[in-house]
Amino acid sequence: MKMIYKLLCFCFALSLSFSASSQVYKQGVGLQLNVISFKESYTSVDGLSLPVRNTPVPGILYKGSLGFSLSRTTTLSITTYPFIGLGPKDSGKPRIVAEIPLLAEVFFGDVDYFGGFIGLGASYTYSTIPGYGDGTVFGPQIEGGLQFSLNESVLAAKLSYTYGLNDPSIKAYPDRTYLKSERGIFGVGLIYMFVY
Repeated sequence: MKMIYKLLCFCFALSLSFSASSQVYKQGVGLQLNVISFKESYTSVDGLSLPVRNTPVPGILYKGSLGFSLSRTTTLSITTYPFIGLGPKDSGKPRIVAEIPLLAEVFFGDVDYFGGFIGLGASYTYSTIPGYGDGTVFGPQIEGGLQFSLNESVLAAKLSYTYGLNDPSIKAYPDRTYLKSERGIFGVGLIYMFVY
């Protein structure tokens, strides 16, 4: 985790070294499907339990990116993709999921039209999915994608994966002794980029 913070601090410090004329701000809106995965192994009064849950959560996202030109075809950006979605209903109420990632992203190509990008950073996801402690996922995120032109519009398709580092909420289930707990999020999204 310290390495992620060091990477983000390095990218921020590097961005300060560029002139104001080489900055570019990009934004867009789109749709994303997050699949939240919980895998646990614990003992309780009922014995050993090995629950696994993969929950698809569709929603909307916003892209905000402040980029600094490294060359004509390479841009280093500090990027975020805030996401909010609704999971499956439980007791008649849909489950809310919100994600806030912060990434250092490198874009290869023309930032106004075509190119590919990869990013590394951290993400925090809050969910009200029941049965898995507090339902949050916090950890490093890696993402990549392709930006392309389609009928005079610019779209970006992206894939992401967050590896959850946080432990389950022991306070929520004091009768459980956790042997193993894994959390992760796989996301796939399509973004309409505003070109101006």
